[in-house]
Amino acid sequence: MKLLLVNPNITEAITAVMVEEARRVAAPETEIVGATAAFGTLYIENRAEAAIAAHAVLEVLAEHVDGFDAAVVAAFGDPGLVAARELMDIPVTGISESALLTAWTLGRRFSIVCMTARLRTWYAECVAEHGLAARLASVRALDVPVTDITRAREELAEPLLALCQRAVVEDEAEVVILGGGPIAGLAHRLAHQLPVPLLDGVSCAVPMAEMLVRLQVRPPTQGSFARPRSKPAKGLSPALTARIHRD
Repeated sequence: MKLLLVNPNITEAITAVMVEEARRVAAPETEIVGATAAFGTLYIENRAEAAIAAHAVLEVLAEHVDGFDAAVVAAFGDPGLVAARELMDIPVTGISESALLTAWTLGRRFSIVCMTARLRTWYAECVAEHGLAARLASVRALDVPVTDITRAREELAEPLLALCQRAVVEDEAEVVILGGGPIAGLAHRLAHQLPVPLLDGVSCAVPMAEMLVRLQVRPPTQGSFARPRSKPAKGLSPALTARIHRD
C-alpha cells in the first residue's frame, strides 16, 4: 500500500515530522511519501490561511496522487479535505477528522489542546462542523508565542502537557487530542503521563486511510461526492486543470 501525506503548509521540516510519525504507526507493508504545499503560509493558524491551504492541497494531490492508494491531508482543520474527496478517486483522510472520530470511540467528552489562541476558535468550529460540539469539553491553547514552529514538538512539550492535564482535571475530558501537524508524535511520547487516552491526528489518520484502502470502497457515482462535471478553468496548474476538465 502507498499513502501520500500532504502537508498543506510550506514548511518542509514539518512535513518531515509528520512523515516520521506516519511511518511509526503505518503497517510494515505501507509506504509513506510526503509532499509539501508549493504556496501558502509557514503554518496554518486561521480561516484565511486554511482557505489558501485548501487550494494548495488540491494542487499537490492533482500533481502527485497518481499511483497512490490513499492520501492524508496533514494539517489540523483539514483544509481542502472535502474538496479533495470530490476530485480524487482514492480515499482521502484528514488528521483532525480522524482524531475526532477516534476520540468518539474512546470517551464521551474530549478536549483539544493546541499551540496558539488563534487556533482555539477555528478548532471549535471544526468540531461543530462534524456535529460533535456536544462532545467537546474544551479547546485549550498556549498563551505564549511560538518562536520556532519547526521545534514546537521539543520546545512546547511541557506546557502542552500541562494543558492536557488541566483539560482532564478541570474540564473532565475523557480523551485529549493534541492539535497541530508540527507536534505530530508528541502524543505518543506524553501518553504515559496522562490518565486518559491522548491522541495525535497523524497517528489516527494513517490507520484510517489504510482501513479504507482495505475495504476497497468504489468511488461514488451519485451524491455530493460523485466526481463533478467537467468545465472550463483558468489560472490553475496543468495537473489540477486536467482534474477539473476530466469527466
